[in-house]
Amino acid sequence: MAISPTEAHYIIESSLHDFRIDGRSRLEHRPYSISTKSNNSTSSSTAVSSSLILSNGSSRIHLPGSTTDILCSVKADLVRPSPNKPNEGVVEVSVDSSLAGGLDIVKNSNAGAQKRQLRERESTITSLLQRLVVPHAVNYKALVISPGKYVWRLCVDIVVLRCDGCVLDACAMAMREGLRSTLLPRVSAVVRSDDKDGFASQGGGSSNNDLIVEGDIRKALPPSGAEECPLVVTLSILSAPQEERIRHFCIVDARTEEEVCASSRVCVSVDPNGMVCGVHTLGGGGIVDEAMNEEFGVEGFGISSSMPMNMLSEVVNTAGGAAKNLYQLLDSEKFAGDSKAEDDGSGYGYLLQNQLIIQ
Repeated sequence: MAISPTEAHYIIESSLHDFRIDGRSRLEHRPYSISTKSNNSTSSSTAVSSSLILSNGSSRIHLPGSTTDILCSVKADLVRPSPNKPNEGVVEVSVDSSLAGGLDIVKNSNAGAQKRQLRERESTITSLLQRLVVPHAVNYKALVISPGKYVWRLCVDIVVLRCDGCVLDACAMAMREGLRSTLLPRVSAVVRSDDKDGFASQGGGSSNNDLIVEGDIRKALPPSGAEECPLVVTLSILSAPQEERIRHFCIVDARTEEEVCASSRVCVSVDPNGMVCGVHTLGGGGIVDEAMNEEFGVEGFGISSSMPMNMLSEVVNTAGGAAKNLYQLLDSEKFAGDSKAEDDGSGYGYLLQNQLIIQ
């Protein structure tokens, strides 16, 4: 997205006085609405149900005015564990933003360049989620069904329909709520006593290959540790000259226009207990260049993606406070109604009442 130096000046000066272009304060998030598979109560009448029949869990993050709309689907299956981690489950994540028109991809480039930039953008978001969120998303040891034999694999697919800035933060919200709404059926390994010939009592097969799956979906449970899945708070650092010096200050949940004005961004993942799980720094949007220096009459206006340790510590502390407010916002949205949907026996889950044996 391209904006003029005058527009950037207005955005920065407004934020400096704690009054952003949409009326928010510097550390205030936008009013996100949440819809999950088990809870479709939202504050926005335009939000639609996120229940996906073929998914074990799903969520939708929506902003009034349709400026941001992100869908997350979580599908679970049983797989062989990794040889390097035989006693841990697997969480895989992928991001697709092709429906969002390329987010901030340059429109005047050719089709091949646009597609390449889009793939790079998706790869960056996926990589950051894998580094900042996935390692702390669930209790991986609790996903083990039979050590070294079978584990749960949770495939998290995120589709960005529309996004007006802070796409990483919104994707992390959708991922967390999707995992929290995921329901895994109870699965246990069949233990059989071998006969004198060394064969299993039924079929002569190995007992390690038999599993019992509880068919009643009402007895399914969310993955252990999903409640501790962290959120990502991206702080965009803006810079403004004041009395022959440059003042740097932070804003959270930046819109696209504000991201373009940022000289640097810091992505911080924070869990519900306030513990910092990861930090990653990114470069700014690119508007802070020679044109901005000429506009403000100050040399060296911006800062790079690297920054002094004391400034980074201040940014991380600010992110912790912003994350606390974000958790309160999301919880108030999700639990506005009864978060546990009651199954009256008329749903599709009622059709599976018996136990299934997988061999």
